[in-house]
Amino acid sequence: MSFASRLRQAREQAGFTQQDLAKKLGVTKNAISNYENGVSSPKWEILVEIFDILHVDPNFLYQDDFSSELAEAHVLTPQQSTLLAAFDQLNDEGQTKAVEYVEDLVLTGRYKKHPASGLDAKDA
Repeated sequence: MSFASRLRQAREQAGFTQQDLAKKLGVTKNAISNYENGVSSPKWEILVEIFDILHVDPNFLYQDDFSSELAEAHVLTPQQSTLLAAFDQLNDEGQTKAVEYVEDLVLTGRYKKHPASGLDAKDA
């Protein structure tokens, strides 16, 4: 369920029509309709008032947005985890050398992923 549909749900549970909420917020009924249909988003000041008027927790309205952001968060592969663990064991000079070495590997092109296909350059 999206922010827009949760906003509509919260408004209806509070017993407000779009017109009622619009009047309390000092916006048009059309603005409320746009918020509830995902056409536009309320400004921060209006959003804070919505939380207060509807007695709704921001986490309720945005929970799907937070969940999708977490789902899109980058998860390290086992190889990346191994590389980072080894990197963390190096002193400053060793870390600098490791970064330089990896940059050199990329610059040669031989070990660089092929941009269009995701294949390694040696496989392309």
